[in-house]
Amino acid sequence: MHLFSRLLLLVALISSAWAQEFESAQRAFDARDYATAAELFEKAKASDLRCDADFYIGLARYHLNQLDAAVIAFKAAVQCDPKLIRANLALAEVYVVTHNDTEALRAYTQVLNAAPRDAAALRGAAAIYLRNENNEKALTLLETLIIVEPGDRQARVDLGAAYAATGKRDRAEAQFREALRLDADDPSALTGLGNLFERQGEDDKAIPVLLKAIKIAPQAFEPRFVLGSAYNRLGRYSEARTELKAALRLGGVQSPEVYYQLARACGNLGLNEERRTMLAKFSELTSRAKVNAENKRAVARLLQEAEGLVNSGELRDAVAKLQIARSMEPANDHLLFRLAGLQYDLKDYESARMYVQQAIRIAPSEWVYHFLLGLTEADSGRLSQARDSLEVAARLNPRGAQVQDALEKVHHALSSSPGQ
Repeated sequence: MHLFSRLLLLVALISSAWAQEFESAQRAFDARDYATAAELFEKAKASDLRCDADFYIGLARYHLNQLDAAVIAFKAAVQCDPKLIRANLALAEVYVVTHNDTEALRAYTQVLNAAPRDAAALRGAAAIYLRNENNEKALTLLETLIIVEPGDRQARVDLGAAYAATGKRDRAEAQFREALRLDADDPSALTGLGNLFERQGEDDKAIPVLLKAIKIAPQAFEPRFVLGSAYNRLGRYSEARTELKAALRLGGVQSPEVYYQLARACGNLGLNEERRTMLAKFSELTSRAKVNAENKRAVARLLQEAEGLVNSGELRDAVAKLQIARSMEPANDHLLFRLAGLQYDLKDYESARMYVQQAIRIAPSEWVYHFLLGLTEADSGRLSQARDSLEVAARLNPRGAQVQDALEKVHHALSSSPGQ
């Protein structure tokens, strides 16, 4: 047999073996035996480096609630094939579950760059913008989404809320009414319309709409709060207090506006002690929000000062600045990574390891974090740990020459040190 024919036969055999392994993995996945599925998908990947293998590994890890491993697998699939839209969508969804809006938005944006009318990405990115009160950006996405999916009631409700927040009252009302045309008992649309009326002082219109929303969704917080506010304006303070206390019980404990409205109702009912309690809570929450805003400005200033110190070679002073910033924003992974990098340059490997591991817990799909951890472990003489971290970095950034070079050096060192 000619060499070329033998090569074709070998490729065919490998492909056949991969297909069998992959089929077995999918059967295990369909049977919800996710641990076995993950193991078989990993085995299939080892015999044929197809990009979608990482995607399926990620799905299995996600169902096992191994979220960091799922993120790494989905990110590896994307790095392998940037056009693998479903991997980016899955990556975004895991980040949403772990409350990492920044990374989720980045993944949704990658999808929209490749497929601007992808409904899932439009919906997911818009939800993040709305949650962070970036209503103008949400508007653009939602306007596209209702063209793609005109029957999406929630998209209509969200678009109505974004229009209302940006002062486009007529457009907001049109979207809420269109959602109600699609389903007259949609509680979110009823609440949105009632809120719109209440803000305009049209309480006679707002109250029946809000009462209907509460009847349909008695455990919802927002219609209770809006109704209580409307009752307050009408001087119906006892009813306002009842609805506002229900709003607190149903999830409004972090909303300063609920406490303010309750204080107003209690004051008019002569419940002075309760009024003082409500005002104290209102003051506490508003002060906390102010402190958070001030902290963000302070952190930005400290980062700028630290950068200047690094440029002038004053690394220890830069570390001190960043440690102050970290005390204000302990969950800022970029800040933690900068701290780790400086500690690595100062050869304080224990501190570098601690900071970069914290960064990885927040953003496990950042290859450079794993790369820095691998370098730290290697320079600490922990070669097995270095190899593990660098292999993750290589999986997330397969084209990174510096990662491959570092990994090759660690493999060489391990082969020369059998005890490791």
